[in-house]
Amino acid sequence: MEFFGISLYGPQNYIKDQLNDNYHEPRSKAEVKPLMEKVINSSSLPIKLSRPDINTIRIVDIYIGRVDGFAYGSTQRFMKMKRKGVIKPVGPADMYRLPSTSSYEYGWWQHDPAITSSDWHVTSIRYPQPVSPYSRVLDVVKKNNKYATLF
Repeated sequence: MEFFGISLYGPQNYIKDQLNDNYHEPRSKAEVKPLMEKVINSSSLPIKLSRPDINTIRIVDIYIGRVDGFAYGSTQRFMKMKRKGVIKPVGPADMYRLPSTSSYEYGWWQHDPAITSSDWHVTSIRYPQPVSPYSRVLDVVKKNNKYATLF
């Protein structure tokens, strides 16, 4: 009965059942190129910042070689990527229909196509106050009277 999906134990392969129908893991470097272009186009990095050349990364990081975030079915490459902290360029919202775990739920709504044109969730840069107004007044008063306090 498990192959019909009728079971008290839930789906047999939960992660595979949560994957989008149109998503498949790339199996070669040629399949990664359009995905990487999509990541670069939707990146929030400033335009004037130039991305490092892949050959430079290859020289700097001999341990992995070309860094693009995909393991191409190699367990050893996957373990090396984990050890070096290389992040997969495709986000969970691109891969899964629903958040698979509760840690994926945060920010999942940002990939909703209904709110892509809205900007209510974008925060502005805020600068903290170095000194409160009360402390500033006290500093001025203390110049005249060294025993002055607010209380």
